[in-house]
Amino acid sequence: MRLPYKIVRLETQPTYCTQGNTQLDFRLTLDGWVEGLWFYWVPDGTPPSEALEEETLYLEGPFAGPEVRGFLTVSPEGRVLGVGTQGIEVRPDRRLWVRGVRGGVLGPYVGAVNVVRPDSTSFCDPSW
Repeated sequence: MRLPYKIVRLETQPTYCTQGNTQLDFRLTLDGWVEGLWFYWVPDGTPPSEALEEETLYLEGPFAGPEVRGFLTVSPEGRVLGVGTQGIEVRPDRRLWVRGVRGGVLGPYVGAVNVVRPDSTSFCDPSW
């Protein structure tokens, strides 16, 4: 089945903080429109279909192209809109995924073109 929209070129900033929550900026190119977007914030190498519940977020739209921008608040533990704990630990590189929904039909997963790396410095301030 051919979907009436296409999501391409999901991009994110290159780092996230390990000492506190991060506002993870994103942008994507959308050909058409969607009723909403599912986001999947998973360790790099993990398929988005295996994301834990706390690693996902549905953002209700509608959204129309050509460009959609925004941010997710993510915790050092990998939760979307979660509350982070204190302490410094080694964290995995992560990758943001998104998929559209229209008419109740989920589209394909589209992964960010880049990996987001953890930053454990005390001056962590991720940006594009």
